Amino acid sequence: MSILSEASTGGENAKASATVSEPTSSSQPNESQPIELGTVQQTLLTPLFARAREWNRPDAIVRDAKATELVSRLDYDFSTIATFSDTLTGGAIRAAILDRWVQEFLGRHPRGTVVLVGEGLDTTFDRNDNGQASWLEIDYPDVIAMRRQVFDRHPRRKQVGGSVFKPEWAEQIDHSGEDVLIQIAGVTMYLEPERVRELFVRLADTFPGCTVLFDTCSTLGKSNADRWEATVKTTGAEYRFGIDDPRTIADWDDRLVVTDCLSLMDHHRHRWTKKVRMLTTFWKRLRNSYLVSRAQFGKARPES
Repeated sequence: MSILSEASTGGENAKASATVSEPTSSSQPNESQPIELGTVQQTLLTPLFARAREWNRPDAIVRDAKATELVSRLDYDFSTIATFSDTLTGGAIRAAILDRWVQEFLGRHPRGTVVLVGEGLDTTFDRNDNGQASWLEIDYPDVIAMRRQVFDRHPRRKQVGGSVFKPEWAEQIDHSGEDVLIQIAGVTMYLEPERVRELFVRLADTFPGCTVLFDTCSTLGKSNADRWEATVKTTGAEYRFGIDDPRTIADWDDRLVVTDCLSLMDHHRHRWTKKVRMLTTFWKRLRNSYLVSRAQFGKARPES
């Protein structure tokens, strides 16, 4: 989520407090939770704070009580992340778009399976569970270990600590491809291009007809991530993959068909800083530097 500067320090939308009030309905113990994560894994803290900071806003983009509770419990200083106002706005918008698509899928497949790749400390299950679907969360072992400490166990919610490129996790899914939704959020930009292609083709092979939700940054976003992105600036992680038009993944394999592609900066325009609103009014390439896409994998595109 581009911020066009190293950090936002002023302006009507740029101020972000590192203190988030915990919702009064929380029943979790008020205990400090240490952070013991690798470099890339620490990038999960930015989208967590992005959702948490919405709690007290009258114009909240997403409501996430669990994220608010976690921020109050984690032994971490969020003050630097809090200065990246546009990154945080983009993170909240991404969550809201993905939630809408998850809910649409569950409306069509109420007993389907939702696979969350690179789930971090996201709360997709908490925000969207319909009481019937099965959920599978995949991330690095240290992230899954942390999730098991801060999230309640649930019989329809499984967790796998390991690589999405290993086939074992797929064996836990009983449904056919059309009953499977796979969400890959905040992942592709940290992978080498050939690994993104490998992952997408493997999903098409394994779950023909599955729905896939994923986000991407453009080549412009990738080349400027070390200046714009809180996830990079605060962790030392590196963006490795950028794509200007996600629809072109069909050039890798004609079974990879993107049906929807939305720019984060087209949504909730009043919440972006004045600088971003001004520049993205006439600079289309910048406006499309962070996209969220919905795709159908595994069925060949019909011939025109």
